Amino acid sequence: MMIAGVSVSSGLMVGTAPATRASTVQMASIGETCKTLQGPEILWGPDGPLQDPMMEESDVRGYDGFSKFAVACETAGVDLGGGEYTVFVPTDTTIDEYLANGGELSADVLKYHIVPGKLLKSEWPSADMKTLQGQTLTYRRMFRKDFIDDASPGVEPAGASKGNSFPADLACDNGLIHACNLVLQPNWEPVN
Repeated sequence: MMIAGVSVSSGLMVGTAPATRASTVQMASIGETCKTLQGPEILWGPDGPLQDPMMEESDVRGYDGFSKFAVACETAGVDLGGGEYTVFVPTDTTIDEYLANGGELSADVLKYHIVPGKLLKSEWPSADMKTLQGQTLTYRRMFRKDFIDDASPGVEPAGASKGNSFPADLACDNGLIHACNLVLQPNWEPVN
């Protein structure tokens, strides 16, 4: 009898909405994810054995990141949180090398890395990759690797290799991130 009274009383309450569960998991936006995402390994290289004879060139010295791309977008007024995007994000080390060689991270260069909508790596071969900048990225498959223009995002080392891994299909609230080993350039043309 007590149970029946409870069910009747809750049914008589006016103005209450039924309880619902959240249907989506809340993650971070693309920009927020770039600022905290751990990137590919940075190996010691030939300096390793010079530091310590027991150290190998392939020992991990640290990890690269992606925060410089997010900060450059904020500075240039390119919003990584406003729409649903696929973003080809170069690593911090890649950006440092690009800037050291006279490159500039203008709004056009940054927008050339951003494609509206979500494109998984498996969709690249048939996808329309028109960027926010207005030009279209070029997909190619060569040497058992996928290329976007001259960059090879989403590369995984094969076999026993200790090579760098550039993750792909990283889900964010508003899209996907594909780690990139080059800064993509508008007006890219393939070289024969």
